[in-house]
Amino acid sequence: MPRPTPPRPTLRLLHTSDIHLTDHPASAEGLVAAVDVALAHRVDVVLIAGDLFDHPRVGEPATHAALQQLARLTQPTVVIPGNHDQLDEQSPYHRVDLRQAGPHVVFAGEPEGRHVVFDELALDVWARGIADHTPRHRPLAGYDQPTAGYWNVVVTHGHFVPDGEASDRSSRITRSELAALGCDYVALGHWHHFVDVSVDGVAAFYSGSPSEPPDRNPTVSVVTLEEPSGARVERVGIAPRTLRRSG
Repeated sequence: MPRPTPPRPTLRLLHTSDIHLTDHPASAEGLVAAVDVALAHRVDVVLIAGDLFDHPRVGEPATHAALQQLARLTQPTVVIPGNHDQLDEQSPYHRVDLRQAGPHVVFAGEPEGRHVVFDELALDVWARGIADHTPRHRPLAGYDQPTAGYWNVVVTHGHFVPDGEASDRSSRITRSELAALGCDYVALGHWHHFVDVSVDGVAAFYSGSPSEPPDRNPTVSVVTLEEPSGARVERVGIAPRTLRRSG
């Protein structure tokens, strides 16, 4: 008789994206707020689903702000490149090593995607960012089967397109692609507002951006993974400050 599979531990994730750091000091407020939420909710893992930086020309003020805020965290933190900071020849990630913030930070920049596995949490994160933001790039291409006995999470960056809708948008993600994943949660970046695009039992959400102005409802998401219900997603609003996007 096969041995029963032990239940997966309850986990709490902070999902954020589209922070868009520039060299203007005010642009860091969204990242500060996201880190504040992660600490207040005592999350187990932080996921930054692309566009940490606003453009490839950011300088030392932006990279310093990123390292300073990521260093406030101690839990595993997975960062992928988005379309604004894609991993091409001009990418800011050639000038900054996010591991300088601490060994808890993992930059998943492999163009084909990679698994980041946290055995102590029974968590497998498949992370794929953008190296070529064009219509031929499909963010979910290359994902393989979920890992048995683990929470399986996908983090990527792209534009959701419903099945049957004609689109020539770059980095497209379709409903059928999401449904085929069979994972527990998909952390999406690219849209700056909170959107539920879940399908067929696969929980998939855009977290929204913490760097939007107050009148555009800046948000992050706190995701609880719990047996037997799966993913429960809480939209957490960012308290009004002087938040504003630059660039």
